[in-house]
Amino acid sequence: MAGKERRQGFSSRMEMATLLQKRVRFRDRVVVALSDTVFAAWIARRLRRLGWGVHQARSATEVHRLTKEFSPQVVVLETRLPDESGWLTCEKILRDDSTVKVVLVASQWERSGQDFAEFVGAAALISQEDGVQALIDQVVETSTSII
Repeated sequence: MAGKERRQGFSSRMEMATLLQKRVRFRDRVVVALSDTVFAAWIARRLRRLGWGVHQARSATEVHRLTKEFSPQVVVLETRLPDESGWLTCEKILRDDSTVKVVLVASQWERSGQDFAEFVGAAALISQEDGVQALIDQVVETSTSII
């Protein structure tokens, strides 16, 4: 009986481990590319607390690599990256994978930016001035919306 109990306990732990692996494998992923490292760290921390797999990038080159490697649901992309415009990076990402949703982050709000965001295919454009919670809300909303 003791051996049988052990086997049942082991089996349930195996089942639990399998379920956890599936949950981790299928959880939402996001690539975050923001030049303000403190703002980026806040965003990453908050998204991780919500259960997201977060991959941070510092350049458009890293964004492309991480997007291909991890197939994120959402990419948070600053409009001004060091090596390439975020607008152009957005267009390239969506050309490679149209299922990814891109949230562009502008350092300041520009009304003309909204039209350009739609032109390059971004799901949303938000100002960094709106704060961490506004961006988190936008990422969650974007991930659940059908575009």
